[in-house]
Amino acid sequence: MKYFKNVTSYEDLKNQYRGLLKANHPDNGGNEETMKEINIQYDALFAIWKNRQEEKTGETIHETASGTRSEFYTEFGWKGSNHSWDRSLKEVAQIVRAYVKEKYPTYKFSVRTSYASMCQELHVALKESPIEIYKTVDELTNDDKIAFLRKANRNNLWTLDTWNDEDFTAEYNRITAEHGNFYKVLNEATQAVIDDVDAFVKSYNYEDCDGMIDYFDVDFYYFGCCQNNGESIAIVPKTARLKNPKADPAIRKSTKTAQEPQATEEPEKIAEKSGYTYKITRGQDTRDGSDLWIVRIAEELDRAGYIAENKAMKARGAYYSKFLHGFLFRFDPAVVLGMA
Repeated sequence: MKYFKNVTSYEDLKNQYRGLLKANHPDNGGNEETMKEINIQYDALFAIWKNRQEEKTGETIHETASGTRSEFYTEFGWKGSNHSWDRSLKEVAQIVRAYVKEKYPTYKFSVRTSYASMCQELHVALKESPIEIYKTVDELTNDDKIAFLRKANRNNLWTLDTWNDEDFTAEYNRITAEHGNFYKVLNEATQAVIDDVDAFVKSYNYEDCDGMIDYFDVDFYYFGCCQNNGESIAIVPKTARLKNPKADPAIRKSTKTAQEPQATEEPEKIAEKSGYTYKITRGQDTRDGSDLWIVRIAEELDRAGYIAENKAMKARGAYYSKFLHGFLFRFDPAVVLGMA
């Protein structure tokens, strides 16, 4: 196929089509003949991968190629993979609350709804974090500094014509101290959490607003997971509680004997140990096709070791998946694990 490269699954086919449509649709400045060729190839591949998916799952798929083509990205919008017109916004909010509580037990979010005559809105705000959420000035990349300078200049806050690193640091500290967190840069771990929550919420939405036709063609308005409505986010170090630890394969064998030396050590001391062998595998989130990195530990951990390592992984921005038997990251964790 000329346009579809190395399709691996039914969902991958649809994701590739979504990207091709966004890049080549005539409404976006693309070529009409190219779009026709893409549609022909997509329709041919759709039947093949739909059959494979049905054989794999044993479930009947009622989607059609033309139906999915009409629901993918246009210039203005999308339909989320979990969207249903039969689901109320109140039900979506309940789903989101359950999701953030289960996946990020050491964080605290506010999830609420609001309604007006022509629209409904879902609001998600991060209120508490177990780790610091902003980068220090020494941690800023060049891209971070450029983005900060644009914000500061746009609001007439930057006062220097020329500067060195020391001058930049002083000006950055002054602006962020006087004008708030809007000018600070989220660290990678916190940004990964917010991006994940945003992707999850959007998967339940439909939006096709067109300024020339219909401003309000949307199931609900969502403006992204905000940072506690502009207020400072409380940093509250926490350790997630383990539910039914015997069911967790990572610690199932730790109950064989209570006399093992490792089981009596303090988690802080175990966390300070080095020597764990990490294996990183790259995968995809089955909900939205986004990248995931799965980290597994070669050594067998006892209960105390698992608690300490789970706490350390959460501080790095990961969470444990019992289904995949590993810690999941939204970014390549090689650097934070000291492997690069």
